This record gives sequence, structure tokens and C-alpha cells, in this order.
Amino acid sequence: MGISCTGKALIRSLFIALFWTSALFAQSGGTSVFTFLDRSVFAGASALGNAAYLHEGKVAAFAVQNPLLLTDSSRHQLEMSSGSLGQGIQLLQGSYSFDIKGRHVIVGAQTIQYGVFGGTDQWGNPQGTFYAGDIAFTAGTEVVRLGPVRIGATAKLVNGTYESYQSWAVATDAVAMYEGEAGPKVALMVKNLGTQLTTFGGTYEPLPTNVLIAVGDKLAHAPFRWTFVFDQLQRPNLGYDDPNFVTVDPVTGATTQLDMSLLNLAMRHVSGSLEFTPTQRLHLMLGYNFRRQFEMSLPERRTSGGFTLGAGLYFNKFQLHFANELRSVAGRMNTLSLGLNL
Repeated sequence: MGISCTGKALIRSLFIALFWTSALFAQSGGTSVFTFLDRSVFAGASALGNAAYLHEGKVAAFAVQNPLLLTDSSRHQLEMSSGSLGQGIQLLQGSYSFDIKGRHVIVGAQTIQYGVFGGTDQWGNPQGTFYAGDIAFTAGTEVVRLGPVRIGATAKLVNGTYESYQSWAVATDAVAMYEGEAGPKVALMVKNLGTQLTTFGGTYEPLPTNVLIAVGDKLAHAPFRWTFVFDQLQRPNLGYDDPNFVTVDPVTGATTQLDMSLLNLAMRHVSGSLEFTPTQRLHLMLGYNFRRQFEMSLPERRTSGGFTLGAGLYFNKFQLHFANELRSVAGRMNTLSLGLNL
């Protein structure tokens, strides 16, 4: 028995999800399984270019990426987020923050649903439908405090189901964050360090491990916060052979691949965000990722890929966040999040 060409829809959906939801963008992607683990669906994180690693706030959902961002004011909050991509792909997330014996904890579930597909045998006869999707369950907290340095961890249980193929994995995020009395905050994080417990087809694949450093601060006399993130530090060279940078000799027909500059290769590790909080109830956010813009660009057309923007509105009993991610000329992703104070 086999999956027919209707399975092409599944392949197309998985392809789109790989390019749109992973932090390993474009040709730099495809090197690991469960790449959706490297991002948060929460609209506040999406608006900041998926790099909400440093600044504490009123919303516990920011702590999905860094459990050290939990505060007394963000306890007992329930968050629900939803985003959609092409081909009917849905991204969903829920999280809840609470205390256990005085320790702040955040638990969550995140899923990407590729949809329901029709299957056939090798002769094209219908064999019913099948489901495809990934899901991760997480729990994070602060582990220890050593003066101005705090250390936290998030545990993850991951499952992927594609027709009759299924894989389970375990992973963890580890973060150490420095918060001095003056100067910027600094966080060192290792994300998605783990392994598959069972595989899809008998071959173990690496998880999307990401080593990053985040640096950020609030301006002393203005309602602005800035952050710079240097990620994928375990892979110094994120370059690849780009067909857009191939020259052809008009006489011999010989092709030459142009090398990327050291500045270009260095900038692929850099992303940043800017936050504006003019009042206690309004939060405006802007993010930028150089690698996403460069790799999603077209030779004959300038694009706005790599930019993200969004806003948060805070009320007494709930919060609303919206994010718009300018992915490429193919389209954009909108995410909406609702938070409840329980």
C-alpha cells in the first residue's frame, strides 16, 4: 500500500511549514526534524521576530521561550494563540502560568496541523484519509539563582504523526540570564537539546538545536526597549550555494559561484527588535531578521521579508496581542493571541 499523488498536498504543506515556521530559514533549513520547536506561536513573540528572550512583562506567554521571564504579576494567566499559513496549515498554542511551592512555572502545548489528506494505493484507488501534525508539551521554570545570574530550564515532549508514521522526542531548553543593577541584560540559551525516542522511518534525525546570545536593555529616559539576538552560533557558516549568485561565461558557458562576503555570513546570525510602551495598556513591537530577508528575497524584486510588527493591548482581566510577519513575496502570517487573568 502507498500514499498517492494526493500525498503531494502533504508534501507541499510540509514544505511550506518548513520554510515559514522554522528559525532555520530557506536554504539553511532542512537539517533537522521538528523545526517548529524553535519558535513560539504567541503573537507577542512573533511580533518581536521570535526573539522574546529578555524583557519581563505583564504577559506570562513570553516565558514560553524563556521561563525566567515569569514574574509575580504574570501568574495564573491562560494564553491561547492561533496563526495560519498557506494550504490550510494551522498553528495553535496554549499556555498557563502558576506557582508550585513558591516557584513560578509555565506549562504549554504547541501544535502545527498540516490538515487531512486523501490516501490511495499504488493503483490510485482511494484508501481513506489520514492526518498529519506535530505537537509539543512543555514545562519551564527557574532552577537556581546565583546573585545577578539566574538559570532556568524548559522540558519538552514532542510527537509527530504523518499517516501511519509516528515519532516521539524529548528536548530541553537551558538558559542563563545576567541582570545587573545597571547596563543591559544578557542571556545565553541552548534550545532544543535532545533526541528522538522513536523515528519515522528507522533513521534518527537531529533536533533543531540552537545556541544563542541575547542582549537588550530599556532606555533610561524613554519608553523604548531594544534587543539584539545572535543565534545559530553552533553553525558559524550559514552560507550555501545560491543559484542567484552564479555567473555564466558568455563564451565558454562555464559557471562560477560567487562567494558570500564575511559581513553577509556574519549578519545571518543577527536579529533584533524594538519595543515601544507609551502607556501601561499599549505595547508596540517591531522585529527584523537579516537572514530571513536575504534568503527570501528575489533577484529582480526587493521584498520586506524579515520584518515583523505587532501590538499588545492590556486590560484588567485580559490581554490581546496581534502580529504580522512579512515572510516573503508569497505572503505573510497573522497571529492573534488572547490572554486571561484567572
